[in-house]
Amino acid sequence: MSFLSDVDQRPANKCSTQVVCAVAFWIFSFTYLFFYQTDVLAAGQHVLSGGQTHYGRWVGAILITLTLHLVQMLVAQFTQLKNRAHAITYFPSLLILTIVTDVSPNIDLGFSFGGWWVAIPLLALAYAAVVWMLRQIQPFEPEPLSTGLLSRTSWINLLTMVVMFVAVGTFSNHDEAFHYRMKMERLMQQGKYDAALMVGKSSLVADPSLTMLRAYAMQRKQVMGDRFFHYAIPKQMATMKPDGRSTRTILLPDSIITTFASKGWARIDYKMMQILLDRDLDTFAAIVGKVYSDSIMPRHYAEALIQYHYYSGKPMPTSVDKVIETDFHDFRKMEKEYPKGVAANFLRRTFGNTYWYYYKYGGK
Repeated sequence: MSFLSDVDQRPANKCSTQVVCAVAFWIFSFTYLFFYQTDVLAAGQHVLSGGQTHYGRWVGAILITLTLHLVQMLVAQFTQLKNRAHAITYFPSLLILTIVTDVSPNIDLGFSFGGWWVAIPLLALAYAAVVWMLRQIQPFEPEPLSTGLLSRTSWINLLTMVVMFVAVGTFSNHDEAFHYRMKMERLMQQGKYDAALMVGKSSLVADPSLTMLRAYAMQRKQVMGDRFFHYAIPKQMATMKPDGRSTRTILLPDSIITTFASKGWARIDYKMMQILLDRDLDTFAAIVGKVYSDSIMPRHYAEALIQYHYYSGKPMPTSVDKVIETDFHDFRKMEKEYPKGVAANFLRRTFGNTYWYYYKYGGK
């Protein structure tokens, strides 16, 4: 009776282990593709297809996950790895997932496999060696003492899967600024400028292309003069328009931003904001009063005028909101309360969204 019970438990244990691994794989792969890598994959497909095809979020996540699972089934059939080693059969599929989602932020400048040309052959040899070793050990592996989804065998396989999942996240593209850029471009393609401006709003990560996209979205909503410095500003922000090098788009045509920024009020605001980025307050003070009246002075412009008046001692060319002026005195007071080396961190919490903070500490 005991012998028959053991025989009945082996297929059940094998099945439960496969179910645990399959469910874990599908949950990870679909979630990873659908929520995290969808915009990066859209950028890669856009570039590689010359803009002729578009990546579908649902279709892409399902098809890629299904294809990778079929690859795993073939590997499992070929290697015959079972019990504690079953999760290893998912390694080739997860390696392919890593390569597919390791899209370079510079893919628009030229496709390259990067270090994968060397890594893939080495990993293939290492995997073959591990499979051979496990196949030698497998006949001597003791029978599991428990069966089912919560058995020790299932947990060993699940832990192996988790380790491989971490490796996927580590070696695929996790460039935060690039992810923000691609999500913003996708949203702006749909005309969702408010949603685009929420992307990475609280993050201190920034690069010139991301800042350019934010400036464009803000100006489309006519709020650049009020909200530009609410976001982190990168070092060496040379231009707020596409230059084809450090500042460029992938999904959106560069010409859309260039044309928009050269007309009407947008041209004026782009010019004014570029002057503020360069910290050229003398030039700014000389022209801002000719463009904006007191009643419609954007907040950052008013902040810049107060900064100009304080550092130059010259009168402001136009009056500004007294509330903003009071905030500036609070900024100066708080700045004196902390040592020079730590003042920036403390001031960021209260005044990190002002031009005063950028002028003294930002973009450096």
